[in-house]
Amino acid sequence: TQGPIWLRLAVASQKVPVTLVDETDLSTLETGVTSPTIQISKNGAAYASASDGTWAEIGNGDYTIRLNETDTETLGWIIVRVIKASISAETKIFCQIGVDAELLHATAVRVRTDRR
Repeated sequence: TQGPIWLRLAVASQKVPVTLVDETDLSTLETGVTSPTIQISKNGAAYASASDGTWAEIGNGDYTIRLNETDTETLGWIIVRVIKASISAETKIFCQIGVDAELLHATAVRVRTDRR
């Protein structure tokens, strides 16, 4: 498991990095992997398909998975799971969903202003 990767609550187009390695030696970097199964578990719920899950290769065994607001709508942790049978070992990335720092700041300013 890799991570934690910090993500913002209910925000589209957030990318999660992942590195894939060969399942036989667990060290050879896997390139050219297409159409893996991408699942997420929100706060310990059963794995389900990612709502977005757009897969892109960066190079040298590194990839990104794009998550949308549905994938990140729950505060807490999620696990992103990548499976590609007979090519790479199953990979899990631990992510933490939190409130955007800008939103926290705006809320604090609004609360201070309201209390004056």
